[in-house]
Amino acid sequence: MEGEELIYEIKWLGIPVGTGKLHIKERGVKGNREVFHIIYSAESNEFISRLYKVEDMAETSLDVEDSFPWSFKLKIREGKSKRDVETIFDQIGHTATFIKDQDAPMVFTIPSATQDAFSALYYLRTKNLMVGDKVVIDVFEDKKNWQVEVNVLKKEKIKIYSGEVDTILVKPILKFEGIFQRKGDLYIWLTDDEKKIPVQVKTSIIIGSIQSKIIAINGAGATPSTR
Repeated sequence: MEGEELIYEIKWLGIPVGTGKLHIKERGVKGNREVFHIIYSAESNEFISRLYKVEDMAETSLDVEDSFPWSFKLKIREGKSKRDVETIFDQIGHTATFIKDQDAPMVFTIPSATQDAFSALYYLRTKNLMVGDKVVIDVFEDKKNWQVEVNVLKKEKIKIYSGEVDTILVKPILKFEGIFQRKGDLYIWLTDDEKKIPVQVKTSIIIGSIQSKIIAINGAGATPSTR
């Protein structure tokens, strides 16, 4: 996955509203552990920014060997709303230190190999997913421990920029709002191969739905087989 860069067009009610990017940067080191630095960014386009500017970013440091995070940063800039959150994971001592904006740090006990809301996607990509499976992931988000159940719904062919691709459709059951979801159902289409590239994400909201569909794959994530 190292070097993989995925670029998405974001639409609301079929109208282009912005661009999203997932980028696995070069390997680094945290403590004595080798990590991937993974960044997600989402920006509204020029037209939408005149009405409601969005500049969101999430970053996780994912352990190369064990696929769990050592840190998670979230920066939300949506209209007049601003929020900065950082979580520092001690996966050995089983604690998470949560820091929001300028508030004092808060320490919480977490289960073994806990994910953040962002790293959970990359953890899921390491799994052998079969239709009918339910994958349960321990996630720490917003000062709470959650068990996120991911249902593997079906295999489906969808069209992307390079042609038709075989995918696996999964539905995470989230009880919190994360970087990929506000309130509503969340569906993710992963390529049906060893890379499990997320090629499409749909989230239902109060009015309509938001769709993120892949428009480019760069770096290590070569374009999946299409028809």
